[in-house]
Amino acid sequence: MSDLLVKKMLACRDRVAKIRLALPTRPEQILEDERTESFVSFQLFLLIQDLVDLAAHLVAARGLGLPTSQRETFDLLARAGLISLTTAREMGAMASLRNRIAHSYGDLDPVRLVREAPDGLGHATQFLDEIARSVDAAQD
Repeated sequence: MSDLLVKKMLACRDRVAKIRLALPTRPEQILEDERTESFVSFQLFLLIQDLVDLAAHLVAARGLGLPTSQRETFDLLARAGLISLTTAREMGAMASLRNRIAHSYGDLDPVRLVREAPDGLGHATQFLDEIARSVDAAQD
């Protein structure tokens, strides 16, 4: 695995841990602290962007095609057998969340964001695990 991939994957795992630590015990608590709300939203945005970048790098490095969207980037990885179809679907949904955070921050429901964050972080970790296994298997 290239140094670039390892660094990007480690950065993503570190960001997942930071987000988990910042999540309030009860989703409704996010409304009590604007700084935490901003931190969680921004860190999720950065995490998703890093995951998309990682996926795009793999698609390009493997010559899997030219995706027309972030969602399609994950679909190409699934078609190549690097990640599961389920993971591709979940990561595509996360890419959509990234766009909503970037372009419609005022329309986001922060309570819902916090409520669904643990599942999303789990999907991100699953994506990283699947990529690591696929890349390592290809090098054996």
